[in-house]
Amino acid sequence: MNAQTIQHQTISLMNTICDIGAATAVLNWDQETYMPHGGSMTRAEQISTLSTLMHQMLTGDNAKQLVEGIKKEHGTNDQPLMRLFVEEHEKAIKLPEDLVKRVSKAQALGQDIWKEARANKDFSAFASILDELLTLKREEAECRGYVENRYDALLDIYEPGATVSHLNPVFDKLRDATSTILKAIEPVKQTVSDKPLLQHFPGDAQMAFSKFIAEKMGFDFSRGRMDLTAHPFCTSFTQHDVRLTTRINEQDLSSCLYGVIHETGHGLYEQGFPSKYARTFAAEGASIGMHESQSLLWETIVTRTEEFWQFAMPHFAKYFPEQAKGLSPRDMFHAVNTIQPSLIRVEADEITYNMHIILRFEIERDLINGSLATKDIPEAWNAKMKEYLGVTPPNDALGCLQDVHWSFGGFGYFPSYTLGKLYAAMEWKKIQEVMPQVKQDIANGEFSGILSWLREHIHAYGRTAKPGEIIKQVTGNPLSEEEFVRYAYAKASSVYGIQLG
Repeated sequence: MNAQTIQHQTISLMNTICDIGAATAVLNWDQETYMPHGGSMTRAEQISTLSTLMHQMLTGDNAKQLVEGIKKEHGTNDQPLMRLFVEEHEKAIKLPEDLVKRVSKAQALGQDIWKEARANKDFSAFASILDELLTLKREEAECRGYVENRYDALLDIYEPGATVSHLNPVFDKLRDATSTILKAIEPVKQTVSDKPLLQHFPGDAQMAFSKFIAEKMGFDFSRGRMDLTAHPFCTSFTQHDVRLTTRINEQDLSSCLYGVIHETGHGLYEQGFPSKYARTFAAEGASIGMHESQSLLWETIVTRTEEFWQFAMPHFAKYFPEQAKGLSPRDMFHAVNTIQPSLIRVEADEITYNMHIILRFEIERDLINGSLATKDIPEAWNAKMKEYLGVTPPNDALGCLQDVHWSFGGFGYFPSYTLGKLYAAMEWKKIQEVMPQVKQDIANGEFSGILSWLREHIHAYGRTAKPGEIIKQVTGNPLSEEEFVRYAYAKASSVYGIQLG
């Protein structure tokens, strides 16, 4: 086969695999939103079948011949789509088909078992399937291979190149910075309150206000929609069909509003991939960490500025006239930036949030390496919560059962949230350099400049470049925690009127 034929057949096979992946994503989305509880067993079989079929196509004789042809044709492997196909094939052939089938089935079952265990606040009801998933993930890690630490093989799935030896010192510095901030604000912590958010906010009005903000950010609802779920997420079937989900707490506006903003950041990334990459391996984020940077830039930086609330306040008052009485943009700026240790990761402030991630990273690392037993997770979790944040979960639902990730086998995923914060802080610094008027734009409700910059400098790559390459290209520096620490010190100083850094 000549180079043109190889390229055509490779893209055709990629299209088919991606179409099956999209169908699988539809089934997963439905399972989390509308599927009746009784459908979980057959849904697990359906997802397992499709996952196995994708694996067969990516590892079969046809794929092998195409990879051989790509490698033989001079220059072809330099083309992004061809390079991605070779990379995905070489990763896939490391995993036995039977393992793929067992993992996908356990993941599908795990999510429904987790939901029930969480509702009943009973970790023991989840322990058996979690133990099975851990066994499978250890097996997967061995198949994928690693140099230093078994957990590295799983980290690499979500953040290529990330290792325990790299993350340990970064997380140590973030832990120290968080401790410094918490000690500094202790004498004045009562001067800032999140009470404006802790009123009764009707669910319908929350959804309407949140959707309004998502649209202002640039999310195209003609190519997406928003629904309710137990654990908020964003999923995409193509650039033209992106689904946001959220949950509502009628006594806390931030759960829905900032959950929607977070998922909208993901959705904007998904809608922003170039059309030429549709139905290919390139129509994905560069990594989970880079994907998280897109949600966190909006959620924890842009929409928590006082300028944002200067814009949003009149609209907030329209949807919530009684709750808005007597409140100023400065009050809302304080409310959404209150720093206080809490139980729930997704509702944590941007400063203490990293402690939630470090806790999960350490537990996952030890579980995968076999130094922590599944049955001991609640005790280890509660002990670390007490040590790192000074709070102890009163039950498993508010403790080790609060996240969906382990139920779908997402070991290695959690560190990406903090890496996303590091990317986002570096991106924000660059945006302010090239758009010195950006805060005034935000105050005017004008977000198109930020989105355009992200489209050009982040979204346009899809998965054709590594995250480290993108951040170096954009900012001139490799990923580090330094810019986030500077940003966190400045934010805490502004909110609490103290001097840090």
